[in-house]
This record gives sequence, structure tokens and C-alpha cells, in this order.
Amino acid sequence: MSARILVVGGGLAGLLAARRHQRAGHRVVLLEAEDRLGGAVAELALPGAGDLALNAGAEAYSTASGAVDALVAQLGLADRIVSPREGLGSRIVSAAGVHRAPAGALLGVPGRPLAADVRAVLGWPGALRAALEPLLPARVGARPGATVAETVGCRMGRRALERLVAPIVGGVHSADPAELELAAASPQLATGLAEHGSLVRTVRRLRGGGRRGDAGRTAGASAGTRVHALAPTMAALPAALREELLATGGMVRTGVEVTGLDREGEPWRVRTARGEQLEADRLVLACPPDTARSLLAGAAPEIAEAIPETPSAAVRLVALVLDAPALDSHPSGTGALVGPGTPGIRAKALTHASAKWEHVERALREALPSAASPHLVRLSYGRPGEQLPGREEIVDLALADASAILGTPLTRSRLADWAVIDWDRAMRRPRPGHRAALDALATLLEARDDLELVGSWRAGTGLDAIVRADDARAAAAQAPQTTPISPTAPTEGTPR
Repeated sequence: MSARILVVGGGLAGLLAARRHQRAGHRVVLLEAEDRLGGAVAELALPGAGDLALNAGAEAYSTASGAVDALVAQLGLADRIVSPREGLGSRIVSAAGVHRAPAGALLGVPGRPLAADVRAVLGWPGALRAALEPLLPARVGARPGATVAETVGCRMGRRALERLVAPIVGGVHSADPAELELAAASPQLATGLAEHGSLVRTVRRLRGGGRRGDAGRTAGASAGTRVHALAPTMAALPAALREELLATGGMVRTGVEVTGLDREGEPWRVRTARGEQLEADRLVLACPPDTARSLLAGAAPEIAEAIPETPSAAVRLVALVLDAPALDSHPSGTGALVGPGTPGIRAKALTHASAKWEHVERALREALPSAASPHLVRLSYGRPGEQLPGREEIVDLALADASAILGTPLTRSRLADWAVIDWDRAMRRPRPGHRAALDALATLLEARDDLELVGSWRAGTGLDAIVRADDARAAAAQAPQTTPISPTAPTEGTPR
């Protein structure tokens, strides 16, 4: 017998949950408070650049598991998959300067600390200190709930933490290594340390240790190149999910805010800001954790209290369309991650989108036929504890930061168009103890079949993590016996 499923939240996690229940034969209604779907997967048009469409949020997805590629193929979008331009790599910017990101690293932890690309960033003293890590007892820096800074700093030294790991944690996770739990940032590293007794040995097993050559090119590639995207933008993914949901009988309503929940008797009763009251046999909350906690406070207080505190990280993006022949040589490859405290640079990351993606370069040339050398550069701001730069000053700041990172002067005379994009709640900062809290929450949810909580705060950072979490739930639902559903482990993301 089909059940009535109500999904609250139309980001990627909510769309996937709606699709999963629809494919299982249930009646699905999805409610989204905003006027569009997709959450952090969004598109923006730049009028000054011929209405060029660019990614206003997530620009790519990890290919580590193949889960997103498989989903894209199921949705009929396989012909839109694009790969980064080969041979460029990404950069790490720190007090030591601008260097090519070491190959074969995970969360910035290198598999071969004495390799030339690691020595260039750490110097011989830092590289030698990191190379001693496999000789340390496994217990060093490995207490339950240890932060990234505790584990990496103890095991690999201050330089490895500050120059290799902190840029990844800040640029990808919008977090401080001293506040981010290692098990939440990279369960692979935490599990590997317990199993193999070493971070370095774990990375070698997972990444191939950075060896070059045809056979190891994928394993040894920098993190920014182990990704795919969709042309023209990633917005094609939520659009396709919406189309499939509607085509199979589901209902999608945008601009509908859920304001309250009641659970007296069998059906859930869901109240909206429009004064409606909807009923559902199963409720899927695909909204931020603080919103889910507030909604469940009266109807399911035990679940509400078990949702871990995961503060949001405000991020401000600046997209610059430049006519700059000096950038034709792609001086920072596909982009760069910037270590905290780097002199003269406030941005935490830069993506040279037209260098990274050939389809973006083609679109720019078509949109700006009179430009000699059009380029699209995107910078992100929002470190923990720092106030976001003002919208009025941020364009000039972004030009100055891009000039420093790319090694070439860039002024307003080079600007064809720009956009400032704010994400107030898309990124979350898991606190120490987050993984244990998620496990406890999962145990409570296993005992009931009327409530589901999904989203990046459970699945982890990145589209791949969200898709894998949904795949795991689908597999568990099809299993002949009851199978506990555990949150999918977070994965290392890509430069924004």
C-alpha cells in the first residue's frame, strides 16, 4: 500500500529523498520555502557578460565513488558531464608562497611527505617532521573526538597543519582545524589511523601516495582535478530531478514555508505559513539542523534534542569576469586554496573557472566576442571568526586578492562584469563530538519508520556524500532484513 510522503526542503538531499520514495511507489509532496529548488546548487546569469550562466554555488562534484556520475546517467544527463582541463593542477597559498598542491593528498595530508612538491611547501624541516609520522604510536593524537588540529599537529607537525591542511579545511569546509573533528572532516583518515596506525600510510592506500605516470594519474592528481561538472552549470542536476519527480506523479511546491508539526495519532500534521494543514504518513526533513530541531521540538522532543549543534558558516562569493591576457597562461592552474593568516590575502579560495573548465572558456568567448582574453575567476570569503567583507568593498578586495594569488595586476579596468553571492546557511561547521552525536541520532531514528532526517549536516560536505547517503538508504529499504541506516561519511570537497 502506498504511503503519503511529505518532504520538507528542496535542496539536493530533499530532491533525492523525494525521488527515492516516488520510485518506491509512494505519493510524494515536496515543499520548499524558497522560490527555487536546488539549495546550494544554483545558477546565476551575468547581464554585463551577455547573460553568461555561471555556478552561483557548488561548481563540481567528487568522482571518488562514482555515485554522482551514476545518478547523472540515470537522469539522462551523461552527455553533459565535463572534466577539468588536464595538466594544470591546483595551488596552495600560504606564508611560504604559492605552490602546486601536492599530488595524492587527502584533506591536505600527503602520502609521501618527502616528495618534491611537498618539500616545496613545507621546506626540508617541515617535510622531515611529517615523514616521521608513520613511526609514531597509533595512539598519538588519536583520542575520540580529536580535532583536525590535534591529530595532524601532533602527528605531522605545525607546518603540515598550517600550510597543507588548514587551507583545505578553511576553503572546503569553511572551518577552523582547531574546532573541526577529524572523524567528521575525513572519516577515511580517522578510520585509517585506527586500522593502519598512520595517516601517511592511510593516504598511500587511498590515494596511491602521489606517484605520477599514466597508471597512477587519477590517484595522484590534486584534489581539485578529481571532479566532474555539468555543462552549462550544475543547476541541470536539480532541474532534472524536479522534472523526473513531476513526470512520475510527484508534487513540488516552492514558496511554501513549514511553520509547525504535530504528531498525535498516526498521520503527521504539517502547518505552513499559508495557513494550510497537510497530512503525511512519513515525514522527511531535508532542512538545516536548527530548523529541524525547532520543528520537532514539540512533536518529537527526544529526536530534536539529539540533533547536534552544527553552526552555519556564512560564505560570500565574488565572481569576476575579466579581460586579462596575462591570465591566458593559467598562472594558478585551476585555482588555489589559501591558508589562514597568509599576508596580504583575505580570500580563502580562488577558482579560475575558465582555466579549469573548457566549456566555461567557450561560453565566455561566445558571450564576449569583443574581449581579447575573457576569464572567469571566483573567490570565496568567510573564515571562522572573521567578519565578512562588506558588499561595497568586496569587488576591489577580490581584485587585489586575485592579483596576489595569480601573480598579475588586476584592476577595475579589466572588469567586464561581476557578481556578489551570499550563502548564509549552506555550509556547516561540525563541532568535536559530531560523529558520536550522529551515531546516537541514527540509533533513535532506526526505531521509527515515520521520520527521516537528511542533508549535508548528516551526510557530509559535497554532492558525492549526499548522493551516497541516499543510495545507502535506498539499498537498506530494499534489503530483505531490517538494516540500520548510518549517515554517509563526509568526503573531501573541492576548491570553491
